[in-house]
Amino acid sequence: MTIRTAFVEHFSEDIATSIEQAAESHKNGVHDNAGSDYFRWALLICIGHECVTRFREDHSLEALDPEELGTWCRVHKDELQAHDGDVDYISLMTGAYNYWLGLEGA
Repeated sequence: MTIRTAFVEHFSEDIATSIEQAAESHKNGVHDNAGSDYFRWALLICIGHECVTRFREDHSLEALDPEELGTWCRVHKDELQAHDGDVDYISLMTGAYNYWLGLEGA
């Protein structure tokens, strides 16, 4: 099962699509390489840009509960940590991904 399939089963196709669209809106030549898994990239870009928290309304993600997503991400942390594409590098350097990926310092 792909991480996108697991996400859709837990949340919905509509939310997965909104995450992909939100990530696309943040393409800027700096963090556009999706690596081997497009949805994993999209989710991590949205976490880094706070599309799934502070800016949910801007990306049609009002139905997404950030706490529920945080729990889901930590359950799937191994898959997310295996990401081989770009992320939001400022968020990475400031530790903003730690909570979501179950890393130290969260």
